[in-house]
Amino acid sequence: MKRVLGYFRHYKLKSVLSPVFKLSEAAFELIVPLVIADIIDNGIPAGDRDYIVRRVLLLFLFAVVGIVSAISAQYFAATAACGISSDIRRDLFRKINRLSVPEYEKIGSSKLVTSLTSDVNQIQSGINLFLRLLLRSPFIVAGAVIMAFTISARMALIFVAAVTLLGIIVALNMKLAIPSYKKTREGLDVLARHADNGLNGVRVIRGFNRTYDDYKEFRKETLKLSEFQKAAAGISSYLNPLTFLVINLAVCLLIYRGGVNVSHGNLTSGQVVALYNYMSQILVELIKLANLIITVSRAVACAGRAEAILELPEDDTHGTEEFADPNKAHSVEFRNVSFRYEDSSEDLISDVSFNIEPGQTIGVIGMTGSGKSTLAYLASGLYKATSGDVLIDGRPISDFSGNSLTTAVGLCLQKASMFTGSLVYNISLWRETVDKKSLDEALRISLADDVAASKKEGLYYNVSSNGTGLSGGQKQRIGIARTLAGNPGLLIFDDSTSALDAVTERKFLNNLKTIANNPTVILISQKIRTVKNCDKIILMEDGKISAFATHDELFKSSGLYRDLIKLQSEQEVSE
Repeated sequence: MKRVLGYFRHYKLKSVLSPVFKLSEAAFELIVPLVIADIIDNGIPAGDRDYIVRRVLLLFLFAVVGIVSAISAQYFAATAACGISSDIRRDLFRKINRLSVPEYEKIGSSKLVTSLTSDVNQIQSGINLFLRLLLRSPFIVAGAVIMAFTISARMALIFVAAVTLLGIIVALNMKLAIPSYKKTREGLDVLARHADNGLNGVRVIRGFNRTYDDYKEFRKETLKLSEFQKAAAGISSYLNPLTFLVINLAVCLLIYRGGVNVSHGNLTSGQVVALYNYMSQILVELIKLANLIITVSRAVACAGRAEAILELPEDDTHGTEEFADPNKAHSVEFRNVSFRYEDSSEDLISDVSFNIEPGQTIGVIGMTGSGKSTLAYLASGLYKATSGDVLIDGRPISDFSGNSLTTAVGLCLQKASMFTGSLVYNISLWRETVDKKSLDEALRISLADDVAASKKEGLYYNVSSNGTGLSGGQKQRIGIARTLAGNPGLLIFDDSTSALDAVTERKFLNNLKTIANNPTVILISQKIRTVKNCDKIILMEDGKISAFATHDELFKSSGLYRDLIKLQSEQEVSE
């Protein structure tokens, strides 16, 4: 919690003024019962109308000051809570953007979205109540007990016993509530993840008629979350009834003992009324305190989750070096590179070594799961090698800054992500390095100019986040144009033409040869026709390089390569 509490330092004044105004309001409330007792014991028996009016005006003054104090306290508490939660949300979003890709994939988008939205909202509510009630409620309770002692020490012992018992009840409730609320947040993550999967995979679910199965699974997770919430609510539900029970029993005892003392002349009627008012104040404040504990318990659980994300290590794969000319063709070298995920026991690729000269076009092919995509992620700097070195222009890729690397290296994935916005935004992403000339050239080479021409609005056609209205091939062409825009000196295409027909793919591959800066190109594919005309081809098998040669050389020397050609030829014939 230290990191989350550190956000209060920017709102010190507001965080202090809110409790101060609340305490001033509470101080006037503690005086009110004494004024009423004075009216009952002195003003009414004497029939002194002026005396009673003066005391009533005093009570009115207390009410006005109390209202002003309460409004001021609420303003400062709300301002501080909104500011702190805004700062936490900002830093969470900044942290998420700086996480390494493997770390992001391990956490999952559902938990990150829940933390940014629901968790931060809970923290805001907790801080608001914390500033307004944390000092007020204990101050009222302690003040009421002290004021009771000024009236009658024996009667005040009832207050002490009641407050002590309630303190034990509140402490036990809080101890049980915080872990319980943490479980509800984890259950919400699972539910959000399942909902996200269902929404993103709606076509597959409908296509295979699994709507009911998806509903059953969602209902299962909903019921599980419901059980967590019931357990948490069940713990909290005992707090208010127990508070009422203890206070009402104390009130009954107080009235009984007060009546006995009045009959014996040890107390006045006004003093008994004052004691009753103090006990009522304790009841009200402890109910508020109970609600505060429930809200703060949730906020503490959410703050712990937010802090866990804020404490994650940021992506340390980038240095500070800059490319002299990011648009110039770059060399790429892998030296005994291996990679595995943090929680994995096996390498995805193992002891991979090769060298690509500037301006070469290299193909990468292999069976599914052979490590082709991992090779692309390592060459682009998205993944950091577990061992070995990845070098660009003879320097370790980790030496280059993230901004310089993304300018020099263009990575195009098989599934092109679409963002809500125009086609021109989806291609340029408002990068400074993308001007109209490079945008037009990217559209031409990728054949995405046909996509824009097919839309009435052209490049300003509005795309939804899931790319509704665009075919798979159109999305891939937009993704290719996005990679080409800016003229990077190293282009990596990770099965980026899988949705293109043979004619369109051939046109695109021919267009690649016309790029003015003659970039280095890595073409990753499962299709022989895509890579056969490359300068050289890397044949991947079980995470290792089986061969690195031209198409003709591989055909002569590699049985696996010949098998791939045979399988794909048979498939084309059957189609």
